[in-house]
This record gives sequence, structure tokens and C-alpha cells, in this order.
Amino acid sequence: MKCKTLILLFCLTLFLLPLRSQTIDDLLQRRLKQIEDIEISAEAKEELIEFLYSLKTSPLNLNNATQSELQLLGLDDFQIFSLKHYISETGELKSIHELSVINGFTPQLIEEILPFVCVKPMRYQPSLRLDSVFTKGRHEIRTQYKQVLEKSKGYLREDNKGYQGMPFSSQLRYNFTYFDRLEFSFVADKDAGEPFLIDYYSTQLTLRNVGIVQQLTIGDYRLNFGEGLAIGQGFSLSYLNNDAILKNRNFGIKPHRSSTEYGYNRGIATNLKIGNTDLFLFGSIDKIDYSGSILTTGLHRTESEITKKDSNLARMFGSHLNYEYKGLQLGTTFLYYDYRDSIKHNSSQYQQYYFSGIQNSILSANASYLYKRLRLFTEASMSQNKAKAFLCGLQFNLAYKTLLSFSLRNYEKDYQNFYANSIGVQSRVANEQGFNINFSHRVTPKLNYYVATDFFRFPFKTYISQEGAMGMKIRGEVNYNPNDKIHLRLTYKFNNRQEDVDLENETILHYNILQQLQFYLQAQLTPSFSFYSRMGYSHTHNFESNKENGYYLLAEGIYKPSKLPLQFNLRYAYFDTKNYDNSFSVYEYNLPLNYSVVSLYDKGHRMYLYSKINLTKKIDFSLRYALTLYSEKEEISSGNDLIPHSHKQEVGFQFHIKLP
Repeated sequence: MKCKTLILLFCLTLFLLPLRSQTIDDLLQRRLKQIEDIEISAEAKEELIEFLYSLKTSPLNLNNATQSELQLLGLDDFQIFSLKHYISETGELKSIHELSVINGFTPQLIEEILPFVCVKPMRYQPSLRLDSVFTKGRHEIRTQYKQVLEKSKGYLREDNKGYQGMPFSSQLRYNFTYFDRLEFSFVADKDAGEPFLIDYYSTQLTLRNVGIVQQLTIGDYRLNFGEGLAIGQGFSLSYLNNDAILKNRNFGIKPHRSSTEYGYNRGIATNLKIGNTDLFLFGSIDKIDYSGSILTTGLHRTESEITKKDSNLARMFGSHLNYEYKGLQLGTTFLYYDYRDSIKHNSSQYQQYYFSGIQNSILSANASYLYKRLRLFTEASMSQNKAKAFLCGLQFNLAYKTLLSFSLRNYEKDYQNFYANSIGVQSRVANEQGFNINFSHRVTPKLNYYVATDFFRFPFKTYISQEGAMGMKIRGEVNYNPNDKIHLRLTYKFNNRQEDVDLENETILHYNILQQLQFYLQAQLTPSFSFYSRMGYSHTHNFESNKENGYYLLAEGIYKPSKLPLQFNLRYAYFDTKNYDNSFSVYEYNLPLNYSVVSLYDKGHRMYLYSKINLTKKIDFSLRYALTLYSEKEEISSGNDLIPHSHKQEVGFQFHIKLP
């Protein structure tokens, strides 16, 4: 019966009709589906959403866009080189239509980036006069409410260990933008179970292009320099991504505009530009959650969590000097940070070389060189205890959308840096060696594929191995568009890592193997109704459970009537996995500016309904209802999150107002 269902769904999708021309929201959703399998946090992916949404109101001027901005937009080194070379040879772009004659810019690529870019004179700078700012600035207000309808144990218990607040989360966002010269944002947020009306807030003001001041941000911001060994906060696509680009593509100061309660700085940062040299200066002082070690959940629901809120103080300052000339980029970073109360860890042996104490400092140097189709890049960093981290790589554009890349990394076991975020298997940049190979190839305008492998080794013990361990990852993807109106995708993932297995008289290392194969299809039945289907198979092999399998299938209809300002999404998914190791992480439509991935495991059904209506040209309303129903268990989750039912329902809505 299961096989018949899979075959029926597969055959049905083969008869689907072409896609219509895409809106900005369509392109955003397509980009998010492309990155859902990349091994970075949902918070980092949400930062990409914010960047793309910001371009809806303040499009990127191609004549003076930075390399980092163009990379985040999705362009590779060869396309960026071709664009910059064309501008230097022929002068500024006068029309967006000139992109069609630039090497590497296909009609499909131009269609994808068109809603996010514009062409204006390179020296075009709207006046910062108050009357101009107030009359031509754009305001956005979003209010959001989300709740799980079933009450978990944390809301039912009567002692002081339960949740102290109401079972809903709420959020308010305000953004003001004045072209690309001025922006201001304010975010207020409350998580479910927190007793405060506002548990977290974030605000920032950013000015750009005022004399030698390229950028000045006051408030909350993130920093990214080099390859992230000294400081790398927020979004990065440099590990096993489907365009094979390994170079860190997020550079400079990024205003923090999200509800993520960690991974940012609170203070002031500026970029001073003189000729080909950029000097970045930054400082931050902020309260952090603390329990001997740093807490990053951002949750303050129980009395215990509330007492740890803002209980330590983190201070940070530093600088980055960057020089660029004809494809050569040289940089150096100095970073110092300290805490009011000493950082500690428990007595686990694998944490022997973790940072502990009051203060630390980091010094690093990075370099990159782009010559036509070839890019070399590297960074070396040293922490205060003299431990080092090193990364180098090479990217070679063989042709349009055909890229071969390599990287080599060596992070010493005692390298200590809370702000580091770079290529690697572990969340901590330390105790890791690795070699990475990526290849993406555009065979024809209709067919492209990607394959990558990463070999890694942990010289010192980790939390799952008492001795040094090793492993490898393989990721592959094939995309096929039989015409410009239908999209097919096949992905494969293989993970193999050594872990401890305890026997009667000894502990041995054993490889845990995971393999996943997934198939995707999106097409259109009518001009107003599109259809999305997906299915996956998973296989694990470890010492204890031997071999286990899992699978899922889903179908989603998306209805957008051409004469009404409406959208409806309805999805149904069936899943059957033997354990959590066989789980599938699947992207879902959610309220705007929310990145949502659900983990499908055990056995059951998952459904959701998403709707959006444009009440006026300036106001829209989004609503979402989701249901997970398990077939073989009567409780969901554990601890305070335990729900004494076999089902879980989630509701949410958002108002969005744009002015003027």
C-alpha cells in the first residue's frame, strides 16, 4: 500500500503544467527552498530573508553594489567579475536591460534578481535633509501572534518549576528606510511561557555614505570579516551549499533586525573608507544569560530561567583593516572581549580546552585574490592562549555556473573564540581538521548538478567520542527544468561519523551512517493554482540499532486567484521513521519574515493551511494553522514541553502595514 501511494503521487506530478511568471514572494520562497538543506541555523537563514525583504523596499543599485551584497543576492565570482568589468570598460549601467549582454547573465538569472535590483548613477545620493527623509522614507509595521493550542506540562504544573507566563508568543517589528542611506528598526518580542509583555527588544540606527563614513550603526549589529575565524556572525553559505561557493560571502557590518536573542552585538560600529582602504571600528556592551557558562536559548519561562536572564555582562571591542585593489583583498582583525563574571564549564573531559575565565583576545589575518575565473582565499587566527586556527581555499569558475572549489582547515583543539563561525562540522571552531571538495556544473540551460564531499577529523575527544574520531559527508543535487515552467530536483545526503560504543569491557569507536534521498517537484495546474510535491527515503546504520529506515511524502497546493489579492497554501504530509536519526527537516511556508523548518519523525501526519490577503495596497494579513497527528504515541516531547496528547496544533497571524 505504501509503495502504491508513492507511485500514484509520482505519476500525478508528472502531468502537472508549467509555472506562471513569478512574484517577489515566489522568488523568495524558491530561494529559501534552495537553502533548506544547508547545515546552518534557522536564525542564520532568517537573516537572508531579512536581507531579501529589505531589497523589496530599497533595491540594490548594481552600479555601486558591494561584492558581499551581490553574493548574498546569489551571484557567483564570475558573474560579479563580469559585471564589474563591464562597468569599468563601458561606464555605468544606464538600464537594467544591459545585463543581457554581460557574460554569465542568462534570462533566467535576470528574472530572478530583477525585483531586488535597480540601476541608478553610481554617485547618486538622496539628500539627508529632514524634509526629504520624512517625505520619502518608507515605514513598515508588523505585528505577530503565535500559539500552540494544547497546553504542555509547563503550563499545568502547580509548583514553581512551571512556565510563569501565557502560552503564546508575540512580536512587533518596525522598520524605517530612506533609500540606502538611512534605516531604523525596532523589534519587541515575547516567547511562549514568558511572563513579560516584552521579554526582548532590539533597535538600531544606520547611516551610510556621509563623507568618509561608509556606514555608521548605533544599536544592535552583526560583524563578518575574512572567513569567520576571528568574527563571523549571522548568515553564511560557505559549507556544502549547492552553488559550490566556499568563500565567506557575508562581509562587514550588518544591522541586526531580527528576534534572535543571541549572536549579535549591542553598541556602535563604523566603516571609514579612504580610497581602497576600509577601517572598521566597533564596540559592544550587553547583558547576557549566564549560569556559569553562556546561555543562548533566549527563553525566560520558568523561575530558574528568569533568574539567569541578563545575569552577566559581556564587553567587546576591536577593529578590522581591509585593503582592496584589482582583485586583491588583504585584511587584519583584532578583537578583545571580557565578562564581568568568569565563564566556567562542567567537569566533562571533552571540555578540557574550552574557554574559561574573564577575558580573551583574537588576532587574525586574511587574504583573497580574484583573477578572472580563479579565486584564492585564506585566513589565519590566534587566540590569547597562542592556539591557532587556519583555513585556505580555492574557487575556479570553469564556465558559467560551473565551479570547482577546495578548502583545507586546521583548528587546534585549544583555539578559543566565542565569535568565530567558519566552515566545519562542529558548532565550535576548534579541535577539527578537514578537507572539502565542491563541484557544481550547468550541463545545459535545463540541467545542472552539484556534488560535494567533506572529510573531517577531530584530533581530541568530543562529547560523543572519548578519543579522536573522523568521518565524512557527501551531498549531491540534480536540478532539471524541462522548460521554463516546471522544476524537478533530486538530492542525496550521506553522513558517516565515528562515535563511542560501550561494550562490557571496553569502549570502541563505530561509524554511524545516515543516507537520505529526496525528490521535489513544483509545477502549475492552472494560471492560479500551483502544486508542490516532495518525497524522501532515509536509512541509518549504527552499532546498537543495526539498520533502520524512514520515509515521508507530501503534497501542497498553492492557490493565487488572478483577480483577487489572495493566497492559500494547503499541505498534507505523511511520515514514518523508526527513530530520530531518520528524521527529515522540511521547509514550510510561514508568516512573512519567519523561517520555518519542521522535523518529521516517528509515524504520523502533518498538515497546515496558510493564507494571505491584501486588505489594501498598504495592508496585508497572514494566517497560519498547522496540525501534527502521531499514530503510535500518546505524548509529545518531554519535560515542561510534554503535551499529553497525540496531536499538536499551532496557530499564528500577522498584520503588515506599509507607509506611505
